Amino acid sequence: MADKSMPISVPSQKPLKLVKWKVKEGAFVSHGQILFLYSDSSGDSGEIKKYKVSRAGTIVSIKVREGDIADPGSCIADLEECRHPTVMKEMCAECGADLRAEEVQKHDVAVVPMVHSVPELKVSEELAQKLGREDADRLLKNRKLVLLVDLDQTLVHTTNDNIPPNLKGVLHFFLRGPGNQGRWCHTRLRPKTEEFLESASKNYELHVCTFGARQYAHAIAELLDPQKKYFSHRILSRDECFDARTKSANLKALFPCGDNMVCIIDDREDVWRHASNLIHVRPYSFFQSTGDINAPPPLPEEKPKLASGKNGSQLPISKQMPNLDAEPEKDSKDIKDKEQIDEKDKPVEGENGRIVSEKPEVIDDKSESEMDKSVEPPCVWVNTSDGQIEVEDADDYLIYLEDILKRIHKQFYDIYDSMGQHPIPDLKFIIPDVKSKVLGGSSLVFSGLVPTHQRLETSRAYQVAKSLGAEVTQDFTEKTTHLVAVRSGTAKVNASRKMGDGKGKVHVVTPDWLWSCAERWERVDERLYPLQRGGQRASAPCALQQPPAAPHAPTHPLRPVHGLAQPAAVLLKRRYR
Repeated sequence: MADKSMPISVPSQKPLKLVKWKVKEGAFVSHGQILFLYSDSSGDSGEIKKYKVSRAGTIVSIKVREGDIADPGSCIADLEECRHPTVMKEMCAECGADLRAEEVQKHDVAVVPMVHSVPELKVSEELAQKLGREDADRLLKNRKLVLLVDLDQTLVHTTNDNIPPNLKGVLHFFLRGPGNQGRWCHTRLRPKTEEFLESASKNYELHVCTFGARQYAHAIAELLDPQKKYFSHRILSRDECFDARTKSANLKALFPCGDNMVCIIDDREDVWRHASNLIHVRPYSFFQSTGDINAPPPLPEEKPKLASGKNGSQLPISKQMPNLDAEPEKDSKDIKDKEQIDEKDKPVEGENGRIVSEKPEVIDDKSESEMDKSVEPPCVWVNTSDGQIEVEDADDYLIYLEDILKRIHKQFYDIYDSMGQHPIPDLKFIIPDVKSKVLGGSSLVFSGLVPTHQRLETSRAYQVAKSLGAEVTQDFTEKTTHLVAVRSGTAKVNASRKMGDGKGKVHVVTPDWLWSCAERWERVDERLYPLQRGGQRASAPCALQQPPAAPHAPTHPLRPVHGLAQPAAVLLKRRYR
């Protein structure tokens, strides 16, 4: 950007004598600040006058010294105008100028919002580049990378439905916004979440990136990281997203020097436009009737996607996107009492407009029958000695995700060290490379997995297998190692039985073997997924099975287990700490 220097001169018809400078060369001056004292050089008047600067900026050079005589209209000093490198709500944080009242060209004003939770705070592109380089240098020095972490159905599962208050492992908090009565949120942390965050924080700088509203995002972050040692203030909610349908729009602002060192974990690929540095996480589902309560609206010309259940079953997605902002503090006891009074006066209204029975101890027969059909196998409820209800949760995905992140980190810094620490490697190439080693050297044939009217190359199963490094062919070849079949008795299955045993044996497996490999990023033992005589129905190609969900339970008056979460957006003095 070219310097914007302007000469400082005193409009006078007579020479003037500079009596005293009030600032030094290189000093920053604000609008209206006194620069120097001067008087009439003729000596006719002994009055000392003050010169106040009309614009904010930096004194780059002083032309006239104290005691010198300046000719009328001559330059006394050079002032470089403020470039407004940091702006907060259209006000320059450096000079205090109201940019709405000034005629300032767009490229001269800060336009890059680099602080997650304060989008109104913006910096200039020049300053953004400088901060971005400093961030990258700091990460490289500490041998870390950046990890953008989604919340809903990645690390937690939240529902607004009525559930037993004594359900073990479920945290309760209340959110209220202006213009609505608010609602209770009940959150289950994915098993091994605490261990996962502790391990990941050693190799990655963690950032929350969610489509949940700001109040919700900060409440969940408080549950995950009460000491703020993992996420600190790095929380990007829906309120700060530039685009209501995609999270990728914010990457340029958060990482102005590029996202070479950014890895993403999310249960949805579409909100990141299928970015190559994304790890597609198996969706976590604990509450049977709830999907992602903060799911964004579908992209144009795209049908809404439902969460995938076990063997490809579809779980309903709640379309509710609560817009909850901060509210004044209220006593938790008052809120609790009000909730109990309301329950006595009227039926409890459940999520999605569903009315729950006034008698909370009775379970609706229809809901129970639907539950039995959708949950396979049924969940095991255990009453503990302390009166809590414990639901079996077999989800162990974070163990595999932790290993995946370690492999990615190791490969990045192996390449970085081998290249002489310049240039910086790009995770958009490293992550696909790590993934492509999972089934490298394998050759797959599908049977009954791709509809006959669909081209093999356009199927989800083909794309998943290729991303894992496998070769996929329409028919058997000399290199075929696996037959992925939905059912037995087909021509391809019968042909594979005749190929014999030994080194050239073709493994006949179900589609779940492929989805499991894609989920864990490792070649799973084929003996765990043999094709039975009766065959197996094809699983959904989103890859990823889920553990049984917790069924509906009788509704009870709710009380907070850990008190009310009371997050607030706070402007931090430093971007990182």
